[in-house]
Amino acid sequence: MKHPAKELGAWLKTRRQRHGLVARVFAGQIELGPAEYAEAEAGVVRWIGPDQEGLICQMLALSPAERQVFLKLLTEARAATPLEFSDLYTREQLEPVRLRRDGRKRLTAADKKAIVDAVFAPLA
Repeated sequence: MKHPAKELGAWLKTRRQRHGLVARVFAGQIELGPAEYAEAEAGVVRWIGPDQEGLICQMLALSPAERQVFLKLLTEARAATPLEFSDLYTREQLEPVRLRRDGRKRLTAADKKAIVDAVFAPLA
């Protein structure tokens, strides 16, 4: 799926890796938690506020041209329809692998399906 927020996340990840920065460390440098930054790279832009905009530009030492690209991507991502949970994760990614039931019995296919269906159920 091509979405401006995912494009921004991929751009951020590429720039961060180019500078040899670990995601957890970079998150702290831009005043985000590791989970928030992971979501930002996945396409959730609500964590990137004005403070983070400036810190990202500073920590990645963006040139004026790169800064312009970053701000353009960020503006497009904020203007786009927010991503849904199912846009970020596939059912296969969230399927339990080693979960067991009472008595250490393995899950059946129906049990796994019920768990994944609950995860992807719309919130009321």
